[in-house]
Amino acid sequence: MSDHPKWNFEEFSAFLMLYAASADLKVTTDEKDAIMEKVNEETFNKIWKEYNSMSDINKINTILSYKGLYFPTADRTNELLDLMKKEFMADGEFSLLEKNLMRILKKLL
Repeated sequence: MSDHPKWNFEEFSAFLMLYAASADLKVTTDEKDAIMEKVNEETFNKIWKEYNSMSDINKINTILSYKGLYFPTADRTNELLDLMKKEFMADGEFSLLEKNLMRILKKLL
């Protein structure tokens, strides 16, 4: 997390949604549009740039480090997982890769 400034909740949410959207190795227009409905364009572009500059392990470590700040309880963690599931479904599919990522996230969080 030291490689970027501390994100506010909207920025972190955009990051999570991008992470979910890219679970099947592509981010569709529908998925981008779904994210843009929740965050402004400036936030999306900022997080998109940072997201694409990170390695996979950095992305996971980032999620884990912010999880305690924005989702410290079981109820809040379930909200985080629900947010990600909605993003998985933004393109109308819940692919095998997305399902597997959801299982991993449930174990990590």
